[in-house]
Formats: sequence, structure tokens, C-alpha cells
Amino acid sequence: MDGWTLSRDVRELLNEAEESLYISDRTTYDYLYEAACFLNRRINWGTSSQTITTVDGTSEYTLNNDFMGLFVKNTDGEFVLKLNDGTSDYWLTRSEYVTQYYANNTDEVAIPYTFSIKDASLTSQLSGTATSDGAASNGECTLTDSTAPFTDVSIGDLVHNTTDGSHGVVVAITSTSAIVCALFEGTNNDWTSSDAYVITFRGRYKIILDPTPSTSGYSLYVPYLQKPYPVYSYYRSYRFPDEYRGALAKYASWLYKYRDREPNYGDAWFKAFDLVAREANYSSLKAKDSRKLKVFLKRIG
Repeated sequence: MDGWTLSRDVRELLNEAEESLYISDRTTYDYLYEAACFLNRRINWGTSSQTITTVDGTSEYTLNNDFMGLFVKNTDGEFVLKLNDGTSDYWLTRSEYVTQYYANNTDEVAIPYTFSIKDASLTSQLSGTATSDGAASNGECTLTDSTAPFTDVSIGDLVHNTTDGSHGVVVAITSTSAIVCALFEGTNNDWTSSDAYVITFRGRYKIILDPTPSTSGYSLYVPYLQKPYPVYSYYRSYRFPDEYRGALAKYASWLYKYRDREPNYGDAWFKAFDLVAREANYSSLKAKDSRKLKVFLKRIG
């Protein structure tokens, strides 16, 4: 399910030729990425995990850039995380940030018992200049800066070549001094030595432990729903099984029709997306041997 195939599917649904001025590569990729993120939330398909090491007196820890949400629950239907002190496992349950705030716990403890998720401060923009050429190949090009400033850059961050006027997305990280980009709408859509760049970081989340841990070196395991890696060129692909291909194309077509002020067509495409997503979700649940419905019963009193 690569970028070329999905783009072609969208053009076919909209009955537009490849050279059509009605659609653009960047807009199509944007719509498909929105579809992929929405679908991922819908079916909890792509997952990952992050291990956080506690620090004495520190309650807040930034989550990975691709964190999308939690998905592991206990038998009471509560989101949980596992904390290991090197010997034993402890299960922390999620609480609302406002609950933690009002509780106003000021004492530190060895093992926190709750956590909350909150937005993290936005990282400042990064700017600099390319130190070598990065020619375009298959819709992608490499931005190199030998000063190695890309430590905090992540896949999905936005990148701008302010010299040739192109704009795009970071699609891969090669090293702290080289990142792969997909650029659009510029003079050359690539990098020439001394081209100036600006990178805008995506918003991130942080986890807040309560009460604050008093011990360093414990491991907090955070399984999470992972934001899909963006596909902005022909040969990169989404990790969804192929049965979701139609759903992604129909969702993108729905967005095109709403842009074109044809809501009746748009609603029809969204209904088609919804049907494909439901059917494909049922098939994937069978493939993963998962139940379609889970009921959590909580004992009261």
C-alpha cells in the first residue's frame, strides 16, 4: 500500500487524470495521512512501546513524537502502565490531570500509583543551512547539516527550504546530521549546499507521575498507539494490511469533495470509508484472534 498506489486510487475515485489540476500530490498525501491517522485511532492497529527511566524528584517525562494514545487496560477498564523496580512489577492507573492537580501531592514516594497524560511544551523551531547537495530521487531528498543539529527532529516534522520556496515533511532520519525529506511547491524541491531551512516540530505529549518518584533508575513501560509514519512519496508505504487500502482512498476522496463544496458526494465517500473500515476491522480482529467486543465489569462497594 505505497504512495503511488494510494494516489492512483484517489485519482480513479475522483475520475481525474494524472495531469489533473484539480488535485495535487501534496494535498493527496496530506489527505491520505489524515485518513491513516483517523483509521489507526479507529482500529488500534499500529502500536509501539517506550521505556522511561525514573529520576529522583522528577514527575514529568516527554513521550515519543509518534505517541497517539494509550490502549492497554486492566479488567476494570482503566488504562494502566507497568513500573519495574528491578525486582517487582507495579501497575499504575491513569487519572485525570485535574485530579492530580487538586490532590496536590507534595511528598515523594518510591512507587507512584497514578499517571496522567498532558500536552508538552512546543519545541522551538530549528533553522540552519544545508552543508551539501541533496538531489531529489523518487520524490525525496536528503537535508545534510554537518553541525549535527537534528537530535530532536522526528519523522513527521515539517521542513521548509526557504531558499527555493519548497515545503514538506521529514519522512526518515538518517543521523543527527542528515534527514530525508519530501518537498513540494518549490523551484527545485531538493537541497543545494547553502540552502536555508526551517524545521517546525509537531506537538508532543508528556506523562506525569503522581506522587513524584523518589528513586532513580526504575523502568516505566509505556505501550502506546503509534501515529503512522507519513507517506509523501511513491515508494514509501503504510503498515496497514491491504484490506484497508480502499478505506484510505475513500477518506481522502471525501476530503477532496468537501473542498470542492460537493458535500453529497463527500458524505457518500465517508460512508463508503466507514463500511470498508468496519469490514476490514472485523477481518483483522479475526486474523489477530481478538474478540470484537470486550466488556469490563467493575465491582462497586
